[in-house]
Amino acid sequence: MRTLTPAAHAALSSGRVVIAQLIYLGLSQPVYLNTTGWDLQWNGSTWRGAAGIGSIDVIEDSPGEIKGLSLELSAVHASDIALALAEPLQGRPVEIRTAIFDPDSLQVLDAPVEWAGRLDTAALAESGGAARMAVTAEHIGIDLLRSTVMRYSDAEQRRLFPGDRGLEYVSDQAEQNIVWPAASFHRR
Repeated sequence: MRTLTPAAHAALSSGRVVIAQLIYLGLSQPVYLNTTGWDLQWNGSTWRGAAGIGSIDVIEDSPGEIKGLSLELSAVHASDIALALAEPLQGRPVEIRTAIFDPDSLQVLDAPVEWAGRLDTAALAESGGAARMAVTAEHIGIDLLRSTVMRYSDAEQRRLFPGDRGLEYVSDQAEQNIVWPAASFHRR
């Protein structure tokens, strides 16, 4: 359940609602974008205005489905292209927040996380001197569906608990024929 600040509740209850999406890409140099036409300050960072030069897929929540997201930015700065080419993007965090503004001062009242995930693939395209970057991301919930490989072995036990020798002889005991005396042996 998402909770909002009382000021954000009041702004949503008023007749005028001003909202925007904030996009965070956790690269080595974090990228902060917003869907307005101006730069804004929030949470100690400057979120660059990217209105009209990009798009975000519709965020859909459906029971039993974990959907990814696609983001596209058409007027990409040369520094951002160099950053995208210089480092691996896969697995880097992505957050989409919905910022609720005060309708009079246009200050961000609250910005709850709407979608969180990790970058998956990126594609760069250049045409007519303008660059376009498209990025896909997986929802963070997909990690819950991935299995974790665990072995019942001494090496795995020592990795989890250094110094624990509880499974040291498991491999020696595997597939050994154990001769157990019959019950008559114990009755003598």
